[in-house]
Amino acid sequence: MKALITFPERCTSCQICELYCSLKHFNVLSPARSRISVVRRFNTPVVCVQCHLCLNSCPHEFVSKDNKTGAVIISEECSGCGTCLNLCPYGAIKIDPTTKKALVCDLCGGDPECVSRCPEDALAYLDPDKAAYHKRVAFAKLSSRR
Repeated sequence: MKALITFPERCTSCQICELYCSLKHFNVLSPARSRISVVRRFNTPVVCVQCHLCLNSCPHEFVSKDNKTGAVIISEECSGCGTCLNLCPYGAIKIDPTTKKALVCDLCGGDPECVSRCPEDALAYLDPDKAAYHKRVAFAKLSSRR
């Protein structure tokens, strides 16, 4: 299964990824309703890395995994209790300000809108081997800053 990865050094914090995400999912231009978040202070897009730590966190069993893409899926019945949000170590889950339900990247069913819309190629949806390579490079860069 492919992985959505980020290239923070390319991100300009334009928030186009957030706008197109909210447009695709809710037909509105609203960064607050996006399933991707740009941390503007650091010019870094934050996405769900599909670690699946949240899968068993929901007391109501509203969190599952898409068998096709491997993406975390939050049911429409979500109560917005925030248990998954509190468990996510990446801050990739948030509460929709309109519906009060949890939002997380669902990889757009295997064709992430944010990737195709990013003008700086700061996002990529790659095969596992290529994604792992880029993650190793990013980790090495972080480690070398110490």
